[in-house]
Amino acid sequence: MRHSSLASVLALLAGCGGTEPPPASSQIPPEGDALIVGRVLDGTLDPDTGLAEVAHASGWPISTSRGYLFATRDQGAGPYTVESPTGSFPTAEMKSQAGLAWALVQVPSPEGAEYRFLDAAGTGFSDPLSRHFAYSGIANQTRSFVLLGGPHLERWPGIGDAKLPPRTIRVLVPAASPTHTMYAMDGQNLFGPSPFGGWRLQDAAGPTTLVVGIDSTPDRIAEYTAVTDAVGGQPFGGKGIDYADFVEKTVRPFIQARYGATTHVGVMGSSLGGVISYVIKRRYPASYEFVASLSGTMGWGSIGSGFHNLTEIEAWAGLGSCPEGRFYVDSGGGPGSGCTDSDGDGIQDDTPDAADSYCENVQFRDTLSGLGCTRVDYAFSSGAPHQEAAWRGRSPAIFDLFEAN
Repeated sequence: MRHSSLASVLALLAGCGGTEPPPASSQIPPEGDALIVGRVLDGTLDPDTGLAEVAHASGWPISTSRGYLFATRDQGAGPYTVESPTGSFPTAEMKSQAGLAWALVQVPSPEGAEYRFLDAAGTGFSDPLSRHFAYSGIANQTRSFVLLGGPHLERWPGIGDAKLPPRTIRVLVPAASPTHTMYAMDGQNLFGPSPFGGWRLQDAAGPTTLVVGIDSTPDRIAEYTAVTDAVGGQPFGGKGIDYADFVEKTVRPFIQARYGATTHVGVMGSSLGGVISYVIKRRYPASYEFVASLSGTMGWGSIGSGFHNLTEIEAWAGLGSCPEGRFYVDSGGGPGSGCTDSDGDGIQDDTPDAADSYCENVQFRDTLSGLGCTRVDYAFSSGAPHQEAAWRGRSPAIFDLFEAN
């Protein structure tokens, strides 16, 4: 009897001590993109890939039947918490496992609910992968939101193709159903402060225009030019056709699948971004009814001494006729002592005191008119510098032209 009682007690103790808590993945709702997080916690998916997959799908944070699922990379500075600077939900402790810090949080009113993460030292940081975001006003720092309504910004990191590296797409989503879509270069400069200044296109675009800002990469010069040129004696450029294909065959289908296709589509950019915008229009003339270049470097291909490849001026002249569409060209600066072609290469880019590609843009305007283009809008802002602040000032008029279609 005594042995039986002792055995029962030992069995009971063994049972209590042997009970293991359920795996963390079982606490994650087995639904939607939360399944991706479950795979990370199970060890079948690395954390960086998991975070990126969600950012490329429904976006962070994930809405589930048990609340919103927040997650960030565990950098070893935990324990981490997630809090709402807007007081939209109580601060929640995050669990750390498999390289992730995560938490399921009830957010009663998600629209306008800002959130951020804090490490053990109390240092707060926004979620760089949040779908809904706004600029903080400090450099290019952003604020993260659970959900935003009305006109707002969304981002899609990691968009690339077989030839070009991934980059972030930033989208200005209008409150109303879009009727126009503008694809714009140098996306990181378009909506908020940046090291180069910001355009604030949210102040220029109309209430039914979707603006798709495509971030540039460190390979900007190559991606934004269709031919090589020599700068400082070194060759640069030449990936512009690949970039045009990327915009047309990767970015556009991606955006249309998520925001819908609009009847009116345009493309725009500044400096080399203006050049590539016209490359895109030239390569896909029926896809873009509007194209705009601000201070475009239209002499690219003939800048280097003793160097000449086909400039965009010559490429358009070679078309023979004007494709359908509306064309905008501008510059600041001025002609200096007068536009000249002293080296006889056919490009009026040899005046040393001319500024902001004034002469090349006048020549490009005349080239378009010579093709029979009847809807050419040209603007000259005398003395304006080659910088974002100047382009920001000229942007509202560009959107007025585009949205008049």
